[in-house]
Amino acid sequence: MNKCIKIAIKSCYEINHYQKILSDLRYQSWLACNRAMTYYYTFAMEKMEYKQVNGGNMDERGRFKKSHKAWVENRMNEIMTMHQSGNVAQTNQFISKRFKDDVKKGVFKGQVSISNFKQTVPVILHNKNYSINQGNKGFEIKCSLFNLPYQKENDIKRVTFRIDSLDNGNKSILNKIILGIYKQGSAHIQEDRKGKWYLTISFSFEPTVRQLDMDKIVGVDLGLVNTAVMQVYDSGIDKWDESRWKETVINGKEIMYFRQRLDARKRQIQIGSKIVGGGRIGHGYKTRMKPLTDIGDKVDRFKDTYNHKVSKYILDFAIKHNAGTIQMEDLSGFSDQQSDKFLKNWSYHDLQTKVSYKCEEAGIRFILIDPRYTSKRCSKCGCIDDANRDGENRQSKFECVRCGYKENADINAARNISIPMIDDIIKAELKRGAQVEINNIQQLTII
Repeated sequence: MNKCIKIAIKSCYEINHYQKILSDLRYQSWLACNRAMTYYYTFAMEKMEYKQVNGGNMDERGRFKKSHKAWVENRMNEIMTMHQSGNVAQTNQFISKRFKDDVKKGVFKGQVSISNFKQTVPVILHNKNYSINQGNKGFEIKCSLFNLPYQKENDIKRVTFRIDSLDNGNKSILNKIILGIYKQGSAHIQEDRKGKWYLTISFSFEPTVRQLDMDKIVGVDLGLVNTAVMQVYDSGIDKWDESRWKETVINGKEIMYFRQRLDARKRQIQIGSKIVGGGRIGHGYKTRMKPLTDIGDKVDRFKDTYNHKVSKYILDFAIKHNAGTIQMEDLSGFSDQQSDKFLKNWSYHDLQTKVSYKCEEAGIRFILIDPRYTSKRCSKCGCIDDANRDGENRQSKFECVRCGYKENADINAARNISIPMIDDIIKAELKRGAQVEINNIQQLTII
C-alpha cells in the first residue's frame, strides 16, 4: 500500500538563503524534466518508424552504448549540475513513468498531448538521500541535495529542514517511518503559490489483515441533504443490522454552512473591488479579484479535509460493525448532470477514491454499483415504481405502492445499495416487470 503525506517546511538553519538555493535546484529540474520528456518521445517515435521500415526492433545499446534511459540520465546530469546523482536518477524515474502514462492515455493517437512541466516542478529526492529524525525542537529532515563538486565549492554537505507543527496523524506516520514500520519512499520539495515550501514524503506498508465478516456489507447512499447514509446488511441471515439514526447518517449541514459563508464572502469581495486601495487599483481586473482566487484555494482545502473526515467515518463504521465489504454508488457522471456550480465542482469521485484506498489499507472490499433505481426500489419487497418516492413533495419519505412499506428515503436507498449483486437484481426485476406489462397488453388485445 503506497501513500504520502505533505508537511510544511518551517526553516533551514544550515543555509541562510535556502529559498534561493531551492529555487535554483527547481529551475534545473524544470529544464531537465522537459528535455528528458522530449528525448523519450523522440526516441519512441524513431523506434516506431524503424520497426515500420525494417520490420524489427532498433538496437538500443548499439546506438547509445547503454540503455536509452541511462543515456537520458546522463543528459539530465549535464543540466542538473547542482543535484546529487541519486536525486537525478529518481527524477529520471519520475519522467520515465510520466511518459509511459502519456503513452497509455494515447499520446501517439493524438488523444492527449505530451506532458509539459511548469517551473513549479518539484525537487525530487531519492529515498536514501534524506532521513527523518526527531530532535529537541521537533521533527527534522536531513537531505542530501547537492553533488560533490557543488559541496566542495560551497563547503556544504547535508541540509536540515525543521518541520512546522503537525497533527497527531502525521506525527504517528513519521514515527512509524523512523521505526521502520513504514517503508520510506522518495520525497518531493515544492513551493506553493504563496511562496511556502512543502515536503511530500511517500511511504508504503502492508495492509492490515482483519478477521471481518464477509457476509456483512455496508451500503452507502450519497446525497446533498445527507452527505452519506449507511446501512449494514447481513447476507448470511438476510437481515439488516439495527442502528441509531445519528450513527448511520452524516448530514450535509457543514457543506451548506460553508457554502453560505463562501457566497457571502464572494459578494463582499465583488462589492469591495470597486473601492480597493492603491495597492490593487489600476492593475486590471485580475489583480482586483485576486482574493477570489484565494477563496478557490480555500474551497479545495475544505473539500479535501471534509472528504477525508467522511471517508474515515465510513471506514470506522464498517469496522465497528465487522463488515468485510463497502458498497457505494458509482457517481462518476454526477458532476456533468449538475447546473449548480458549487455542486458541479463537488468531488464525489475524490470521496470514493479516499474510501477505496482506506478500504485497501484496512483489508475491506470496495465495490461501486450502478445507482439507477436504488432510490425507487422497495428494499422490502423489491417493487420498482416512480410513485414509491415523490421527489417534489416528500423528498425524504419512501412508501411502497405494492406492500405499503414506509421508511426514510435515504435509509431505503442505502439498504438497497447494501444488497449483494443489486445491479443484477434490479435488471432482472425491470425485465420481469416489462414482460408482465407485455403479457397484459397481449391479453387486452385478445379480449
